[in-house]
Amino acid sequence: MSLEKAIGLYCAPALAGIKPSNLLSYSTESKSKALAELSVLNRHLNHSDIYIRVLCEYEKRLLILVYRKAKLFNYLSRKDVTDFLKGYGYSTQNDIETYLSKLSDRISGSQRFPHEVGAFLGYPIEDIYGFINHKSCKYTGYWKVYGNVEDAKMLFKKYDSCRNAVVDRMNTGKSLTDMFALA
Repeated sequence: MSLEKAIGLYCAPALAGIKPSNLLSYSTESKSKALAELSVLNRHLNHSDIYIRVLCEYEKRLLILVYRKAKLFNYLSRKDVTDFLKGYGYSTQNDIETYLSKLSDRISGSQRFPHEVGAFLGYPIEDIYGFINHKSCKYTGYWKVYGNVEDAKMLFKKYDSCRNAVVDRMNTGKSLTDMFALA
């Protein structure tokens, strides 16, 4: 699957602004080609507040975050989220680049995937704490739900509809730039 199609399939809710960000693990034989493609996409999409950042590079895989910069920063700036992130060494006086650099360092330097990634993906804090503390999960969808199941189900349906719409448009020949770049 091409990188652009993978981004459309797995990151549609962030592209559409329904979610602050999505994470994509992309396997590639040519990191340099993939990085060049991401650079072109960023050049076209940044004007729409859509950013694509490689959080970590592995031998034949890239861990990519697609995000709406303002939406992600607003979510990370909520008091409950900043209090949570503070427990993992994040400062509350950061800009989005500092937050993402810290997350990238934590992912690269850890044997286990850092739990705070859920905050960067816009998961409800209650659900992140439930996962960390090994509570009984009430529902599983895009993440494990420990809090409000009905709200989560409605949100998951929005994500599915969004993904289907983006994939349908890509199947008719539309590019991510066609769909999301400001003219």
